[in-house]
Amino acid sequence: MENIDHISKFNAPALPGCLRVPMGKLQIGSHSGLLQALLGSCVGIAFLWKKRGRCGLAHCLLPDAPDRRCDTEARYVSQAVPSLLRLMGATEADYPDIEVVVAGGAHMFERRAPRLQVGQQNAAAAHKYLRECGLSVSYCRLGGKCGRTLTIDCATQSYAVTDIVATPQDSIYARH
Repeated sequence: MENIDHISKFNAPALPGCLRVPMGKLQIGSHSGLLQALLGSCVGIAFLWKKRGRCGLAHCLLPDAPDRRCDTEARYVSQAVPSLLRLMGATEADYPDIEVVVAGGAHMFERRAPRLQVGQQNAAAAHKYLRECGLSVSYCRLGGKCGRTLTIDCATQSYAVTDIVATPQDSIYARH
């Protein structure tokens, strides 16, 4: 799998052998398999640690947890970053070896009310918490008005970010 951006059909099926990471969850992989998150306003945060052959993907729904418990969750960006690092067994000395990929954070609602700007808030939180840990983002595809998939190939330690664009026929079915 190459590091690519491309447009796919709206209802694209999951790749064979692909483990979908649902909203608010995270998954760790090593040496084989695919991890994938389907993102709208949610933010996907992926860590690729080539030196150890490990990778992780968090599918974050909201920016900040109401409390700072150290649960191993990804519902909030504030929980996901430390949870991924902990589950991958990374210490601060390992952080320079970890490649970070961030995608999603789309503006999925037409209204401009600040409370509906969840995608923008999630994107800002991702940058904030990654920066706090001293992690550098190697690839970032945030914002816009379309959903995306973020796929991590654990065998090759590579990623793909795919825009999900509705075809005219998909739009017709969405109105009924």
